[in-house]
Amino acid sequence: MTVTVEELAEMETVSKRFRISSDQAAELRGDQHQDQAGEELTVTWQRVTDRAPSVLVTVPVGEDAWALPVPHRPGWLVDLITAKAPGWWLK
Repeated sequence: MTVTVEELAEMETVSKRFRISSDQAAELRGDQHQDQAGEELTVTWQRVTDRAPSVLVTVPVGEDAWALPVPHRPGWLVDLITAKAPGWWLK
């Protein structure tokens, strides 16, 4: 997907960080990152005019806590995303 400079200028973005259980964190990290500490995730909602809104979920991994994108969306995560989403994102 290509995004123009003009679209970036009008993009609405809201990010929130949430505390989650150890089991939920392990579920999102996957097998290769099970040894990582941290029970939080960041949800970023985005919207650009004339495009469908999007959401990015990340969890911190590694010594430097890099943000690892999470493609997996278990039911509890979908509930969190929709319950905490900004009003403009749900339209």
